Amino acid sequence: MFEIMNKEKNIIVGPKQESIKDFYAQFKNDYPGLLRKNVIVDLSEILIGKVTEILVFLSTAKAHIAKGTSFVIIANGVNIDELPDELVVAPTMIEALDIIEMDEIGRDLGF
Repeated sequence: MFEIMNKEKNIIVGPKQESIKDFYAQFKNDYPGLLRKNVIVDLSEILIGKVTEILVFLSTAKAHIAKGTSFVIIANGVNIDELPDELVVAPTMIEALDIIEMDEIGRDLGF
């Protein structure tokens, strides 16, 4: 796993060369240190063959959202209509950051 950016409120992580399954195993080990931050998982360099590959992040995303922070996955070519609402997927880094910004505004306003 590599860390692209670690700022006060946001962290962006992604796989090096490992599969999504191997990356997720490492991510779960490191996850407790990420609970207080908005997390972006950058899978843009990996070819996603099936939606089920991304669904491994569902329970983590739900737990993260329950803690009052955002969890966004960057992935290309994924039909978001096939994903549950709790799993937020964006096609680009800019859109992922925009989603987090909108989430932050909503939390500040009490939504």
